[in-house]
Amino acid sequence: MIDVFGWVAAAIGLSAGIPQLLRIVRASSSLGVSMRLWQITAATTCAWGVHGFLIGAPQMQIPNVIGAAMSFWILIFVLRDRLQAILPQLVLPLLLAAALVGVEVMFGAVVFGLVVVVPQLIGQVAQLRSLLTTSNPAGVSAGFLAIFVFGQSLWFIFGIAFNDWALIICAGGMVAIATVNLIVCLVRQSRARVALAV
Repeated sequence: MIDVFGWVAAAIGLSAGIPQLLRIVRASSSLGVSMRLWQITAATTCAWGVHGFLIGAPQMQIPNVIGAAMSFWILIFVLRDRLQAILPQLVLPLLLAAALVGVEVMFGAVVFGLVVVVPQLIGQVAQLRSLLTTSNPAGVSAGFLAIFVFGQSLWFIFGIAFNDWALIICAGGMVAIATVNLIVCLVRQSRARVALAV
């Protein structure tokens, strides 16, 4: 039963990036989207995929490899929209992913969980900053944020059931900060729509 639950969490987690990708493509804009968040998401998704291989959890393997590819794709769209060079901006996620994998291999899952949550929290705080400072967060997908919160909630429960402390630590922190981002996004987008209607 827990295996099925893990696959549901994986499917929801994997689908989280789709609304953001579609939003950027449809709007032809990355307004309010944090480039740093997507660099970090690409890196940490790669690291979580390796974590899945190390602990023998297929629910974390294939979905995270696909999720990493989607994160890199979103990052490339953001970079193109902002007319920034692509290759130099891909170095950070690749180096961060390698460092996170090194931490897990050397120190184990608990330390990995404590370390991997830091860049993910930084990414979410960067997104919060973008949401608060942009005049109109039209490029941000509230659907992405809602699915992300739900998916992280499921991963938190899976971590408890699977006794995976890396997942418990990280997913718990992500649920908290991503919920704040979702609320701020909904409020800012609502205010932007009202301002446009006036």
